[in-house]
Amino acid sequence: MKKLSISLLLSLLIAHEALAIPSTARPQEAAKIIQPSQEAAAMPLGNADVLAMVRANLAPDAIIAKIKSSPRNFETTPAALEQLKASGVPDVVIAAMLTATATRPAPETASPPVVAPPQALRVKLPRGTPLDVEMAYTISSQQVRPGELISFRVVNPVLVDGVEVIAVGATATARVVKSSRGGHFGRAGRIAWMMQDVTAVDGTRIPLASAGRIVGDSKGAKVATQMILTGALLPLIAPVALLHGFKRGENAIIPAGKRFEVSISSDATVAVKPSQ
Repeated sequence: MKKLSISLLLSLLIAHEALAIPSTARPQEAAKIIQPSQEAAAMPLGNADVLAMVRANLAPDAIIAKIKSSPRNFETTPAALEQLKASGVPDVVIAAMLTATATRPAPETASPPVVAPPQALRVKLPRGTPLDVEMAYTISSQQVRPGELISFRVVNPVLVDGVEVIAVGATATARVVKSSRGGHFGRAGRIAWMMQDVTAVDGTRIPLASAGRIVGDSKGAKVATQMILTGALLPLIAPVALLHGFKRGENAIIPAGKRFEVSISSDATVAVKPSQ
């Protein structure tokens, strides 16, 4: 009876050990099965993966969906595509591989650093600074009227400590204060103006203080002489001398390019970029 009990006990122990060994091995085997699938999921799809799905008889739509939803790294050289075609990969799948390769997102690049714009320099333009200007276009006392604005151009740049504050070609503006055309009895025409301002490099308008005046050719002396001679030689027809009164003097004309010197009327500050 004791021998039977011992034999039965040994049989139970052996059976237990046999059952325990697989139970401890199963988690390890499961881990081995799961680990490759996780690694495969992290790897991008390649040509071999597409070929494997085709050989597994997956539908082309399913393969294309997988291509679109997965990271991929396909080889699309002519030789590689020819090999895929020879291996039975459908044309629509090959086209999806090409499209996915063409639309691969570009690698992110670092944005360039933001550089703050340089601060403008504040340059003082002192009162009395001279500048040369020229008439921008020809005007005549017969055309312009008092109150109209006329334009001049700066001929030479204005520099302060080597920094340009008024550029060549900058516009200077003047206002006509008097304008009269040539009149009877040889009276000459006249134009008078007051300079107003000039445009600096930063767009501000710097006040000017100068004035100008142009007078046309006068024929008054010549007319008077002719009237005296006519009256002395022909006393009976002296009234004819009055006809000389209809001779007009010349209009005042400022031709384009005529130069004048003007000056700044008060201290001004100009914002100049460092590159200027």
